[in-house]
Amino acid sequence: MIKIKNLDDLLTNDIKGKTVYLRADLNLPTINGKVTDTTRIKSILPTIKELRKNKCKIVILSHFGRPKGSFNKKMSLKHIIPKVEKVTKSKIHFSKDHFGKNFENLLKKIPDGSIVVMENTRFHKGEERNFKYFAKDLAKNCDFFVNDAFSVAHRSHASVTGLTDYVPSYSGRAFEKEVITIGKFLSSKNKRKIAIIGGSKISTKINLINNLLKNVNAIVIGGAMANTFLLAQGRKIGKSLNEKSMVKIAKKIISNASKNKCKIILPVDAVVASNLREGGEFSEYNIENIPNDGLILDIGKKSIAIIDKEISKTKEVLWCGPLGLFEQSPFHVGTASVAKTLSKMTKNGKIISVAGGGDTVAAISQSNYVNDFTYISTAGGAFLEMIAGQKLPGIEVLRK
Repeated sequence: MIKIKNLDDLLTNDIKGKTVYLRADLNLPTINGKVTDTTRIKSILPTIKELRKNKCKIVILSHFGRPKGSFNKKMSLKHIIPKVEKVTKSKIHFSKDHFGKNFENLLKKIPDGSIVVMENTRFHKGEERNFKYFAKDLAKNCDFFVNDAFSVAHRSHASVTGLTDYVPSYSGRAFEKEVITIGKFLSSKNKRKIAIIGGSKISTKINLINNLLKNVNAIVIGGAMANTFLLAQGRKIGKSLNEKSMVKIAKKIISNASKNKCKIILPVDAVVASNLREGGEFSEYNIENIPNDGLILDIGKKSIAIIDKEISKTKEVLWCGPLGLFEQSPFHVGTASVAKTLSKMTKNGKIISVAGGGDTVAAISQSNYVNDFTYISTAGGAFLEMIAGQKLPGIEVLRK
């Protein structure tokens, strides 16, 4: 298990009156400039509560969008201050400066326990390139650094790893929980452990699947990714989305799975349409009978039953990626059915369920089962890379 420095380690110090920089992920989803979800703000509340209890000044650092190293009014964190105030139930000070006299004067003026949100770190070219001069300038007014944004743990950016060269650094509670949860799943010796992997591309999940082959006794593969595996087995998939260039890789994964005594479970039937038109006709076919002009858009009833049976025999489940075109009815049924089964089994205390990566969270949210899983990660790329067994820069700099 990975051991990282956490808030318990930080609080062995007297931080009253000190300035603690808190790396958060305030890259919130928006529609027409309005925030549609505040989950990422809520995730840092436990860390904020502990820090404020110890009377330090909190400076929140975050990115928003991809401004490419220059100011972009639409990507300013100033727009989300009202939401941060509402969720934290606190007055939030905003600083357009990351350092300099104006910023220093603000820190002197505010009382202990105050919260400042600093402008989008990616407005500086030095952030994503992790320039030392930028990290050093950031650190000038910082006594301690806490990273509570696991979603950027796979980035070697100034506000993720650069700061740690200049100030004592620790993980926040949400960051720590993510590392522990994923670490436990990967290191667990439980032989009744499966992974459900969906989405459209093998190419983005090769390392993840290869690492899981050694850690689970079965991998269920769905979504358009399954089409490439079906091609590798010599199946006909009509006009369905696939990665022909990855067929050899799929064959190798199937071979490696056999060597590792890991069962690969592919769809045995599918919901098929001739086009993606909303409200168009669709039918269920056995995999060996997919029509030449057909598009596989979801798993069928037989496949759902097989997955349910597999879940019923296991103790731990990792889910990463939807099993069909869940955004469009009726092709959401497979994904929703699996979400329902995992929800029920988790609530009954029969399994530990961990989900994350890509559209998984959106798919579970659509089915209204978000609160039923043991743990749901919103980290995306960082979640996938850790599952793939890769070293994440943001974790490495916080190791004990």
